[in-house]
Amino acid sequence: MTKYLTAEAAIAAAEANGDVDEFEGMNCNDYLEDGQPECTGWDGVSYRCDCGNRRVYWATYGDTETGFTAFAVAN
Repeated sequence: MTKYLTAEAAIAAAEANGDVDEFEGMNCNDYLEDGQPECTGWDGVSYRCDCGNRRVYWATYGDTETGFTAFAVAN
């Protein structure tokens, strides 16, 4: 499976599950002021997390011999 198909599979899984609960670099709740709702994560498709504070995307690693893994990460 190529890294592109792996990312597509991760997107499909996120859509089926409803969202991605957490992502690498998720520190949105560290900067909330009192009364603001906490960030619930990322939907796996859009370019921003639920609260809008972080840009999130699918990153992949691996190679053709061992396969690829996709994970959610914020800029």
